[in-house]
Amino acid sequence: MPSEKRWRITVDETACIGSGVCVGDRPDRFQLVHGTSQPVEGEIDADDEILAVADSCPREAIQVVEISTGTVLAPVD
Repeated sequence: MPSEKRWRITVDETACIGSGVCVGDRPDRFQLVHGTSQPVEGEIDADDEILAVADSCPREAIQVVEISTGTVLAPVD
């Protein structure tokens, strides 16, 4: 059953250093393109593992936003 909450995943290409941590953790959600991480899909059903991946980014380049509210869920300050 799909989640009611939808999240938008973006990667700040100027901040991303292409470490590949996100790809290693969730290759189904992230890919490296020309040395920079990109989400496989820009909008996904809510998935708490994505918050952990975003928080583990060494440059905090991954942002997760709840679409319905615009609330930034990750990275957490």
